[in-house]
Amino acid sequence: MFLLMPIAFISGILTVFSPCVLPILPAVLASGIDGNTRRIKGVIIGLVISFTIASLFLATLVRVLGIPADTVRTLAVVLLAIFGLSLVFSIIWEKVQIWIERYWHFQPIQNQTGGFWGGFLTGTSLGIVWTPCIGPVVAAMATLAAVSSFSLTMVLIVFAYALGAGVPLYFIAKGGSAASQKLAFFKTESQKIRQIFGIIILATALFIWTGADRVLQAWTLATLPESWTQIATTFESRFKIDTQPNQQMPKVKPGETVVRKTSLQNDFTGAKVKPEDLLQGCFGQDCIPSIENPKFESSEQASWLKDEDTVFAIDYKGVQRVYPQRILNWHEIVNDVIAGDPIAVTFCPLCGSALAFERKVSGVITEFGVSGKLHNSDLVMYDRYEGNLWQQITGAGIVGPSARRNETLKQVPIITTTWGEWKKEHPSTGVLSRNTGFSRNYDQHPYGTYEQDDQLLFGVKGLDKSLQIKTVVYGIEIDGNSKAYPESVFDEKKVIEDTVGNVAIRLERTQSGQIKVTNLQTNEEIIPIRLFWFAWAAFHPDTKLYIKSVDKNFQRVYYLNNRSSTMIKYNQIKRELKNRKKLIACAQQLGVVGDATRLKICYLLCHYPEVSVGEMAEILDASISVVSHSVKKLLDLGMVERRKETQTVYYSLKNCEFTKTLKDFIT
Repeated sequence: MFLLMPIAFISGILTVFSPCVLPILPAVLASGIDGNTRRIKGVIIGLVISFTIASLFLATLVRVLGIPADTVRTLAVVLLAIFGLSLVFSIIWEKVQIWIERYWHFQPIQNQTGGFWGGFLTGTSLGIVWTPCIGPVVAAMATLAAVSSFSLTMVLIVFAYALGAGVPLYFIAKGGSAASQKLAFFKTESQKIRQIFGIIILATALFIWTGADRVLQAWTLATLPESWTQIATTFESRFKIDTQPNQQMPKVKPGETVVRKTSLQNDFTGAKVKPEDLLQGCFGQDCIPSIENPKFESSEQASWLKDEDTVFAIDYKGVQRVYPQRILNWHEIVNDVIAGDPIAVTFCPLCGSALAFERKVSGVITEFGVSGKLHNSDLVMYDRYEGNLWQQITGAGIVGPSARRNETLKQVPIITTTWGEWKKEHPSTGVLSRNTGFSRNYDQHPYGTYEQDDQLLFGVKGLDKSLQIKTVVYGIEIDGNSKAYPESVFDEKKVIEDTVGNVAIRLERTQSGQIKVTNLQTNEEIIPIRLFWFAWAAFHPDTKLYIKSVDKNFQRVYYLNNRSSTMIKYNQIKRELKNRKKLIACAQQLGVVGDATRLKICYLLCHYPEVSVGEMAEILDASISVVSHSVKKLLDLGMVERRKETQTVYYSLKNCEFTKTLKDFIT
């Protein structure tokens, strides 16, 4: 944990060379225009202290209230706009100072409001303004606050980051002050200079509000050398800090059990990734605690689970167990023993991927833990035998002896389904108990609305947007060939026969919610991976994508028109209505065959009144044969612009009271 402090300090220094510094740089430069060194010191000290407190507070607030990432960004834009306006119009800042003095009883030393205390007040406000702008830092803090208790170590790490950012900012302000003193223009026009800086801050707020900062950051990661963009993450390897104990490993025979306290491997010889590919998701090894010696209860005792809750289920050698996502969100790894065999159940909340593996490294039984690192936003595990780093989605050793051995963990079938579906088919199943030995609120999601929005907390190289990035897919890999099947295709068709490479396969949705995949040539079962599209594509960049013709048209109209969040909204509508059957019943009156098609038509008509019926016809053009006469006529009528009628249909459908309206409209 001690090593994280210099890493955080270096990360803070490097922040000055990233777009993150844009919101506060003009104000820092403005603080030294008049040559007042005491004011500069006050600004930097106030910024460091304020940022430390504000970032910890905001991270905790994000976790407790489940605030979406975009809300934090909006807060940043508002604060930046206010601060920029206060520089452009000095009377605004004067009013703020008067309010603070009156209601907070803060009285700067007489005639020193432009000195240290005036600067300190400015720095304090800058720290508050800057906090929402540093997304990755707040995300890391939120993760740490969510999975561990508030500690002095966490405070010191954040303070080290703030101090690292403060040091170069101090010298930047000093340099600006020295330059301004030599140029008469800066002395006589200091107020105008501040106003110019205020305009720059307002432009920065607009920059963030439009999302241009994300585009710039993506361009930076893709264009600049990796050694520039990820220096902090390679601190240990670049400075040859050996965290492995320099001791002779005793010889261990396959089948023996070794569970020991070990440091993470940092020798990248033969590694499958580069040091800069690994991002620090949370601070330190085991920052998210795995579960050892898990306890289980009966389905009757698990009354706290709702039928619609997502669970990860295993049916292994006659033993059936369920691991609720509610619990795995907070722990990510469960080291279990099933039917006498050592099994690790893993889940990455950021990728939506649940996989199970045998707990064996080179034949030696051990345990797995959370390394604190991420690769393409996916969980990186470590083993408690050699300290190897393992990629969760692929099960491959990526750093350490396991990588040099080209070792991959043996996968165990695991099913992602709902509690209601699984319980109905397996009433005697065991359920992971909330009695984990840790104090966590398992009724709360530590990442808020992450699953519903279209934002990522950590960077992914080569982000594939062929689908909305968090579309749930089932990924299959056979002989180096991979293919992804959107979960929605199984709403309409329970059995799909297809090929991956040259191998014929069958995909079938069972009553328990399992997607069972069979190799039709060998009759062997293939284990699919259920996860978000972006994660599958990140580790399978050459993957094929299974999309039916109606889906292609649906995407062609909306994705090409920059409406990439359509499917997210579509899923939100389903959740809001709660009763999917009610939505289908409404759509059935349109006479369309197929559940998925019904849902899409109803969704479009109900929630896109601004879209003409002609555009809807374009969406369904490739599959017009499944549209009944009444709907076809409705679509034909819509080929010409009929705003009034479209609005009528919209409101009628929205309230599910449209039988008469449809009849009148069509006839």
